[in-house]
Amino acid sequence: MKNRGKILRDTNAGPGLLTIEGVQHPFTLEAHWKSEIPPKVGMVVEVQLNAGTLLTVTPVAESQLAKEQAELAMQAAKARGGELAAGLTARFGVPTLVAMAALLAGWFVLNTVAIQVSSDYGVGLSFWKILAVVNSPAGLMASLGGGGGSNGIYGFLCIVALIAPLAPQVWNDKRAHLGGLLPLAFMLLVAVMVYLGISDSMKQAQGMAGAMGGAQAARMADSMGGEMLREAMRAISVGIGGYLSLVASLYLAGRGAIKFLAAKA
Repeated sequence: MKNRGKILRDTNAGPGLLTIEGVQHPFTLEAHWKSEIPPKVGMVVEVQLNAGTLLTVTPVAESQLAKEQAELAMQAAKARGGELAAGLTARFGVPTLVAMAALLAGWFVLNTVAIQVSSDYGVGLSFWKILAVVNSPAGLMASLGGGGGSNGIYGFLCIVALIAPLAPQVWNDKRAHLGGLLPLAFMLLVAVMVYLGISDSMKQAQGMAGAMGGAQAARMADSMGGEMLREAMRAISVGIGGYLSLVASLYLAGRGAIKFLAAKA
């Protein structure tokens, strides 16, 4: 039978001594040691016993020990992760966790909109990058180039809306369930802000044209602006992140409203 042990005393001054699960065993180089590497104090060894009698002692390679420690650490991490996942599932429920994960992916990872700049070049914007554009329209080019501007107050509101569906876990009040409506409400707010921004830009362009060239120039600017807006809208399409975020936010909103009404009854 093989066991793991640790050397307590080397063989420099007589027989060595090792311990296996608290039991000490003497050993010698000639009779027991099976390696060209001399025994050292603290070395981990593999020991073969027969009815309590020591047969062989072999050192365990450091690489093997490191591998075993890594495997133990991985098993502990998996066990801890499993406990954490089970705790989260029991506390929030699988549908809510799935919806929150989908919202995270839809807002921060996947593209909410895709813009076809030319026939062979297109870019995508995540919801988080759209917030930077809403906060500072001048940062649109940076967002199209893959960079990112400041999200300002919209970034803060985004985080608040993201965690709001979890409010019932920390606030024992029926109104906390209304937090589930915030992701959908925030997405609608951003959509309105984008529309108002485009509309305001068009009105400014028409106003400038009217001031410089009169009513006829204003009508021409209005016609050109309308055509440009239609072309721009044709170049923009909703990405997978937009659909995923919408579905997740609708679920969270519906769940929050149902629970609020149930608690109110």
